[in-house]
Amino acid sequence: MLPLLETFCAVAEFGSLTRAAEHLNLTQPAVTRQLRTLERQLGVVLVTRTPQGVRLTAVGEAVLPHARQALAAVRALQQAALESSTSRTRQLRIAAGLMVTLYVLPPVMLEFRRTHPDVEVELQPAHQRVALERLVGYEVDAAVIATPVRSPQVQALPILHDPLLLVTDRTAHSAEPATLAQLVDSTLLVLPLGTGLYEQIDTALRARQVVAHVVEYPTAETIKTAVALGMGATILPRSAVADELTRNVLSAHPIADWPGAERVIHALTRSEGHPPDHVRAFIHLLQKHYAVG
Repeated sequence: MLPLLETFCAVAEFGSLTRAAEHLNLTQPAVTRQLRTLERQLGVVLVTRTPQGVRLTAVGEAVLPHARQALAAVRALQQAALESSTSRTRQLRIAAGLMVTLYVLPPVMLEFRRTHPDVEVELQPAHQRVALERLVGYEVDAAVIATPVRSPQVQALPILHDPLLLVTDRTAHSAEPATLAQLVDSTLLVLPLGTGLYEQIDTALRARQVVAHVVEYPTAETIKTAVALGMGATILPRSAVADELTRNVLSAHPIADWPGAERVIHALTRSEGHPPDHVRAFIHLLQKHYAVG
């Protein structure tokens, strides 16, 4: 039954038999067979085909939360069994947002490896939605992300208040405060649509009716390189440009007409039970390093 539930949940998540098959490393006919087997066992129809892919029926929508809970319960059982095994090397699995992985975690990871040499650390960079899904699905032990999370399934501890700065090349010094208004008709380099930072910047610009020439770049590193070459300005967290500011490669200023512009980095764990000692130790190091809590 469990492989069938896993297939059903994957189809529900992706809305496509093909994408679900790729995710599960199965063929599409195998996914179809497993869905039909589950439907026969339950005596209901769970999905219907549409020109856009597959869609859950009303029964499928009702069944889905229970299927996810069943899979999570099995993963919790497996996790408990692994953690109680004295012969197994302890493992810390962390899913983190892409910029958090690059700019926030490295010094803490180094300190954790020094103080906990017996723990094997696995860092999984991922978009923030995926990081949260991996945590809830027992695929990782903790997640560190900037997107606000309001879910009874997780508890969030603030780690870092990371101000957003208007970043320009190092020749663009000005005594005037930086503002979003000055971006009207200028080139603004941003991360791709769908990232949390893109949405945050887009919301702020729309609220102030600022129309800029927005150009998407795949990573913060490519954005910084382009800004240093004078190809436009950007808005990034202070943690992402700290090194460039120290080396006088870029200029950056707080944004006067965007009060409270920041990203709040949180460490997330599952709400039920208590995290293992080494997970709590890692989060404590994060809080200590960034002086939160």
